[in-house]
Amino acid sequence: MESKGRRNHSSVILSAALIVLALALSAAARMIPGFADWYTVHVYPVWVGSLGRLCGMLPFSLAEMLCLALPVLLIIDIIANRCRLSCVFRHLLLTVSLLLFLYAANCGVNYYSRPFTDRDAVRSAEFTVDELADFCEYISDRLGESDFDGYPDRSELAGLAREAMIGLSADYPQLASHYPQPKQLTFLSRLFSNMGVSGIYSPFTIEANINGEMPGMEKPFSACHELSHLCGYMNEGEANYIGWLACIGSDDPAFTRSGWLIAWSYAGSELRRVSHTRYSSIYRTLPDDAVRELTHNHIFWSTHETKASEIQNRVNNAYLRSNGVDDGIRSYSQLTTLMLLWYQDQSS
Repeated sequence: MESKGRRNHSSVILSAALIVLALALSAAARMIPGFADWYTVHVYPVWVGSLGRLCGMLPFSLAEMLCLALPVLLIIDIIANRCRLSCVFRHLLLTVSLLLFLYAANCGVNYYSRPFTDRDAVRSAEFTVDELADFCEYISDRLGESDFDGYPDRSELAGLAREAMIGLSADYPQLASHYPQPKQLTFLSRLFSNMGVSGIYSPFTIEANINGEMPGMEKPFSACHELSHLCGYMNEGEANYIGWLACIGSDDPAFTRSGWLIAWSYAGSELRRVSHTRYSSIYRTLPDDAVRELTHNHIFWSTHETKASEIQNRVNNAYLRSNGVDDGIRSYSQLTTLMLLWYQDQSS
């Protein structure tokens, strides 16, 4: 009886310690200049190389399995403890405190670390309609050169995504990292589709997870996007840009095609907004197979526009703002500006 009391006491102390550590990391990231940069460069890679490497060895998403298992385990715990709520509460408290600590250690701090791009340059960037149209024509030309015969299967895509990110790190040393294989969700993909989500980074298992149900054109890009978070870059606009760079720089035709189709999705949408005439003229130059893929992708996401997707957008917007991302979900659209800056640099 005394031994059981000590275990219960130790469980509460451990829970409290994990919560204090999580709060301390969060406060240090927000209030101590340079702490988040130091942590992301020196400490976070240790987590990626240990927990991330271990979870990455599994052929399935551990995060997905935990999402499905935790409610069941809670019910089993209630039954096993004969509804002794104090015992169940201690177990639940320990689980929540561990998740809070893992979130802070593997995600929360990184929101306040060094950016991948010059954010002042991004905010002040301005482009004419002609410059945007030139870039859209460039995208159309790249799609016309595409030597494409299909997207890779699940296991091959994971390996190619890792290779694309490793290849990109040769030009951007700050992206050098251990890259666990990205996982395609098996059971939760339909839920993700209905929520309008193409992928998610799990800080609890350090896994890059992507929606296995969405059209093939998005999978290479989404895999690289989620892997970019494993380098400590949490800003969604920058993750989009890193994922795009990895795709267009890949040696695999499916990845380069994914990159340029995504580029059209963003830049083409912006051109259509500012000049429907120019958009229509360039759209007619797109290869037929590219048009079919873009149309299929649009139809897929349109049919999954539900109340759940609206709620998810609001929650995600609030979540990003709470982590210092002032633009919220609008940060995703920074990709167009970043691509145009890249195009200007390539053309100069």
